[in-house]
Amino acid sequence: MRQALFRARAALARLALSATAGLALVVAVVPGTEAAAERRVALVIGNGAYQTVPSLDNPLVDSKAMAAALKRIGFEVVEGYDLKLDGMRSLVSEYAAKLDGAKVAFVYYAGHGVAVAGENYLLPTDTVLKSEADLDFRTMNINLVLRQMQREDRVNVVVLDACRDNPFAKELARSLKTRSAAVGAGLSEIQVNSAAGTMIAFATDPGKTALDGVAGQNSPFTTALLKHMETPGVSISTVMDRVREDVWRSTNEKQRPWVNTSIIGEFYLNPVAPTVKVAAVDSPGAPLPPAVPGVASGALPNPQALEMKLWEAAERSGAPEDYKAYLEAHPNGYFAQIARNRIARAAAPAPGAPARTAVSEADLKAETGSAATEESLKLSPKDRAEAQQRLKALGFDPGGTTGKFGPGTRRAITNWQKTRGIPESGFLSKLQQTALWEQSEEDFRKLAAAKPVERVRTVAPRPPRPAPAHGEARNEAYARPAPQQAQPQRGGGASLGEVGNFLGGVGNLVGAIRR
Repeated sequence: MRQALFRARAALARLALSATAGLALVVAVVPGTEAAAERRVALVIGNGAYQTVPSLDNPLVDSKAMAAALKRIGFEVVEGYDLKLDGMRSLVSEYAAKLDGAKVAFVYYAGHGVAVAGENYLLPTDTVLKSEADLDFRTMNINLVLRQMQREDRVNVVVLDACRDNPFAKELARSLKTRSAAVGAGLSEIQVNSAAGTMIAFATDPGKTALDGVAGQNSPFTTALLKHMETPGVSISTVMDRVREDVWRSTNEKQRPWVNTSIIGEFYLNPVAPTVKVAAVDSPGAPLPPAVPGVASGALPNPQALEMKLWEAAERSGAPEDYKAYLEAHPNGYFAQIARNRIARAAAPAPGAPARTAVSEADLKAETGSAATEESLKLSPKDRAEAQQRLKALGFDPGGTTGKFGPGTRRAITNWQKTRGIPESGFLSKLQQTALWEQSEEDFRKLAAAKPVERVRTVAPRPPRPAPAHGEARNEAYARPAPQQAQPQRGGGASLGEVGNFLGGVGNLVGAIRR
């Protein structure tokens, strides 16, 4: 976020000074708070595609929106969606490794969660609970995640939008028999370590269930959190107060978020933006002329004024990079869609890719993909593999990138369609292909750049062997080189290919002696 603001303000200053020829731009960034330079790491998990209980419509939408918001305010985000138990454990392990040296740890979970005997458990998509023992082996106890966060002295924030009905309440109540009262609705209160500086936030009061909201949209709790968490210079306590009020009103006083915190002092999810000073000089040592209006030293203008100035500057220049600077600073701004349209018109489509024109959301949601619409795209195996890779880059795992659309790919397409509010058919249409390419472009490039370069072992060509003479015919089996097989190399050992070459040489020698 800081880098985006820096680039955006630099672009504004450059455009404002463009009328003055021969000037060099000098930009100095003075951090507004020490927290702006600290490492902040977040874990985001959204589970909705449950296999043995009714699926949930909104966790995927909620968690992806949360991951994007956290990235915008400077968090490194470790994210995963529709995870089975092994996937959740692996992701939490990856998150724990990244926490080393971080000053802020944040966790957001959306999906099914259960409370039994005062303990809270997060449910992977492959959970099957038939007895109390299954809780230890087939779910993830939230305390396991908390222990990873509290290993160092840092600020810890845990947000759980998982206070839904317990889908295993009857099974667990039967297994617990006389202790059936220990199976609670919603989640149980979590006591925080006062020395660790921890905040726990539930979507509703402990022991209560939260509303999931309209299918395909954010839940009431996550809607309110997304609305307020990016507000710069507002403490997290104030953010949660505003969230509580919004949720209480939007649910007609049926749901009230609950917070327990031991954080001392003020902590900001989005610290005050750094002060930017801009000056133009025509030679070293020359006096600084007056600063650019709106970006002068001292306090920055309010966000709306800054957004307006950036947009006006981009409109005057018409340059795609200036529209991009506007979007980096205001991805959800008043003119964001227009800026995307300008950029799309200026970009030439890549070979083999769908036309890079802006897709109307109304047209996109009105078009249903089918086997016929997908067939009309005439996707080659390479195109299909790229579609699978793009789905994977967005967090919708197709189960492989083979170039063949099987059940895994159909499921991934359906889940992606669900997050975009598109009719869920599992098949692509022309507009949907264009939308998928546009949405995944940045993540797809990162995924492609992260692929390891495959190392190919080269073997020097062997000179052709002369045809065997009469006495050599029976030694042909020994003379023929053995096929090379991929075998692990052991220290000082010979490969099968080398053994074959040696036996071939022995065969030639025997044939020569017999002649």
